[in-house]
Amino acid sequence: MSSTVYKSVMILLFVWLFYQIFNSWMLLTFLLTALLFLFLYKTSPGTKASKSQQLIISVILFTASVVFTNAFWAIISVFLVVEMNTDSKLSRTVRDPLFRRKQYWREKDFVSVDLTSHLEEESKLKFSRNKWFGDDSVGKDVFKWEDKNFVKIMGDSFFDLGNTIIPKRENTIIIRKGIGDIKIIVPKDIALSLDISLAIGKLVIDKEEYDMKNETVKWQSDHYHSSIRKLRIVSNTLVGEVEVIYL
Repeated sequence: MSSTVYKSVMILLFVWLFYQIFNSWMLLTFLLTALLFLFLYKTSPGTKASKSQQLIISVILFTASVVFTNAFWAIISVFLVVEMNTDSKLSRTVRDPLFRRKQYWREKDFVSVDLTSHLEEESKLKFSRNKWFGDDSVGKDVFKWEDKNFVKIMGDSFFDLGNTIIPKRENTIIIRKGIGDIKIIVPKDIALSLDISLAIGKLVIDKEEYDMKNETVKWQSDHYHSSIRKLRIVSNTLVGEVEVIYL
């Protein structure tokens, strides 16, 4: 399917989606109520707990107003069919969250590497395609470090930084995710800075656990700014668990 035809089909399907919503009093009520709670979340001076409840109700009602339409599932079906024809790996990555046989973070042995050497810095323009669905596993084998910045709708992400050499600078991992867990294993030699936002979920730093509801946590290890090798992790997740382990 050509790009023009694909875009035209998707536009028609979205028009059909809005048509179905506005022609069903129940779905329209869900949508308008979701917008009302979102407005209250943005404008009301309530407590943090009440505002998080307003956001959760808004997300649930908005989701209900969409998923109960035939157009929504048609959009998902067309998207997956077209994307799987252009990306041979997508069929596996879509299947992984539901049928995965291996959970890397339950099997992975930590392997430390020598941090005395460094990687050459390369100045190149690189493009990489985000996988919206499925799990990511970085560090099962030795790999060359690159800063990470990606978006995911659904799926888990696992990083073992013991199988790479962290350069002598501030390094970055940025993750924006809808639903899914994140687990990152960091060598103790690396200074760490965390900026974690969760709508609903849990943050685990070593053995410390924090339940989070529409909250942001910022944390830094001792002497972060004066350290030679340091890692900054920024994560924005709707629903999931973020776990950071020092080894």
